[in-house]
This record gives sequence, C-alpha cells and structure tokens, in this order.
Amino acid sequence: MRKKGERENEVAVIHLGEKERDLLLMLYDMLFADIDFIGTYVYPDLTLSSVHRRVRGMEDFGYIKSFTTPRVEGDSMHNIKVVTLDRLGVEEVEALTGESHWDTRWTKRTPSFIHHLLQMAKMRAAFQKQEMPDFQLHTWVSERGSYYQYGQRKEDVIVPDGTAIFRRVMNDKAGDFAYFMEMERSRQRAVVSQNKLRRYNDYLGRDAVSKHPIFYQKPVVSRVCFISATEKEKLRLMEHTKDIDTSHIQAVLYTTYEEVISNPYGEIWVFKNADQTKYTMWKIKPN
Repeated sequence: MRKKGERENEVAVIHLGEKERDLLLMLYDMLFADIDFIGTYVYPDLTLSSVHRRVRGMEDFGYIKSFTTPRVEGDSMHNIKVVTLDRLGVEEVEALTGESHWDTRWTKRTPSFIHHLLQMAKMRAAFQKQEMPDFQLHTWVSERGSYYQYGQRKEDVIVPDGTAIFRRVMNDKAGDFAYFMEMERSRQRAVVSQNKLRRYNDYLGRDAVSKHPIFYQKPVVSRVCFISATEKEKLRLMEHTKDIDTSHIQAVLYTTYEEVISNPYGEIWVFKNADQTKYTMWKIKPN
C-alpha cells in the first residue's frame, strides 16, 4: 500500500492493528474526532505525542485526513485538530463491514456542527467506558443511522442526534432499552424542541418503533433524553416543553452535558413534569 506521494514502483505498508481499525469504524459512524478524544478513548495507554505519531502515520498513508477548526471555551477560542476518514479509510471500513455508504460532503461542515458531533462522540464514549454489568450499551446509532421517516407527510420524521440501545438483564431475562438522544444547542428556539417531542410522541403512538430498522427487537422501553449545555438551559427547556403531549413516550428525561460525561449512569436525570429530584436513566417514572 503506497504512501501518499510515492512513485508507482515504491511500496510502503502500514500495519493496522485493532485500535486503528476501531478508530476507522468510529470515524465512519461519528464522522469526526479530535486528538484529545482519540488519546482518551482509542489509545488510553499512550502518551499524547505517541497518539500524534499514530494519527500522522494513518494520515500519511491516506486512511484519515485532518484539519483545524476553532473551538470556543468560555471567553477564549483556540484551534483544535480534527480527523475524519480519507479514501483508504473508507475502503478499509468497507472491507471490514462489507458495506460503506460514505459521502465526502458529510465532512464539509461548519465549526459549530463539527463541535456538536465531537460532543456526541465523547458522550457515546462515556457510556461505553463506564458500563455496568446488568445495563450495558449494546448499540449506539449515529444521527445518520437514526433518521427515520415513519409516515407519509414530510414532517413525519425523527432525527435523533444519536440512539443509545442498552440491554438490561433482570431475573435472567434480557430486554432492550432505547434512548433517543437530543443534545440541544444553546441558541435553539423553543419551538424546535417542542416539535421534536411532538414527533417522538407521534412515532411511538403509531408503534413505528416496531418497524424502525435500527432495532433488532422491539425495545421494552423507549425514552427521549434532552442534554443541555448548562443547568440554566436545562431548566428553560423543561419549562418550554412541559405542556407538550408525551403520553406515548415512556419517559422524557433532562440533564446537562457535563453530568453525562462525568457520571452517565448516575442520578443525573430529571423527569418531565416532575420535581427536580434526579434519578438514574433506567428509573421507573415517579408518580
């Protein structure tokens, strides 16, 4: 396999180990990852300089490509390095999975959208890294895969930012729990979140979850999870959505991004139209 820029008669090979293949599959799913994420969740045993060398090697051979994008943190802004799949990476994913549906236009996104996807990737990794023995993340479906047109009208569609499918074992019986993840933007209008809930309620009211191809079996429980940037934004979102009919949704939960990252399986979730008591995500809705 030739390195980029090598002449036809020169041959160079890069060895792809399990972690490199995991990175390619993750990028195929999530589109983007930054260096900090790769170091924390793909190569946790390597130094940051070693991670940079691994990434640079994969980039030199055409498996991935990188670019810088601005990230705002508080009052400051700095550039971060972000990677996505390149041509050979797409080919490797196809060889590993037997299929590959990739459009380079997907990676031409605004900095704010890229940052949104990076946050989703970190949230997914937090659930994977801190798994519990009787409540395990079985499948994470990206926004691209979660999209589902459940009715004939144009608006009959759900587009979760991600769908987390957990498998819970109770009394030696396993059941799937579906959580439709919605990470709300800071400047998102109230009507956008309200309409999302209306569509989820319609989707579940029609039992469209039974036909949704991301599920191998019908989930025992289907919930909608709103993740806000701050506590203040979470409370505002709860106020804006309190009167929306969600009678067909088993539960609507609210939390903040930092709480998910630090303690995803902890008592961090607040139920819609309940007090501010926080529960685990699998808790039965309080009366």
